Amino acid sequence: MNTIRTLFFAGAFFVSLVANSQNILDFYLILPDSVMGLSQEERNKIVEVSKDNKSSADASEDIDRYHLLYSFDLVDVKNGFLHIIGAMEGHIEMCYWNLQNGRKLVAIYQEGCGPECYVERFDFYEYDGREFKTLFAESIIPDIYDDFFSYDKTMAQADMEAMEISANLLFALPRKGKNILAKWGNTESATAYEKFARGNRMMLIWKDGIFEKSEIYWE
Repeated sequence: MNTIRTLFFAGAFFVSLVANSQNILDFYLILPDSVMGLSQEERNKIVEVSKDNKSSADASEDIDRYHLLYSFDLVDVKNGFLHIIGAMEGHIEMCYWNLQNGRKLVAIYQEGCGPECYVERFDFYEYDGREFKTLFAESIIPDIYDDFFSYDKTMAQADMEAMEISANLLFALPRKGKNILAKWGNTESATAYEKFARGNRMMLIWKDGIFEKSEIYWE
């Protein structure tokens, strides 16, 4: 019995050690091909040539030189953050958080544009050191779009439509800290929304695997 218990805890420790030793580039490489939309070979090449990039100019140079579809324009291994541009109207962000249970929560956010920007994908995965488990975004990120209106949503949207004003909801994954920034509006200047909204920004606060609402403010 003691031997079995020892082996169990040794195995658990090994999984925790492996998970904690991996960085954002490792997660980018080991995610399933179906998640990233790129083969392992393609991702290996992207990491090889662009892991030290710090700007869109760096990324564009790699894309042209090595005939890539995508490249990192920002890699922050220390803070667990990637920003990807390339053959798309928009960008991809990727980051991860450490969970109290020793696992990782990995997020992939893709923003498309054409002509207005929109959320193309916002996916979450839990990683236990061996495999990724898909999570429902609705159970992690609260529904906050309606919270921004300063009066009845139906009336406000009708008033905005009459003035040919639209508003969408975009996000920014954290490069520093743990909170996600929610950005409301985005198609007009902030002043254009003042009649209809209580603000255009909300920080979603990290609570070990889920995010909670906070105060709405203007930026």
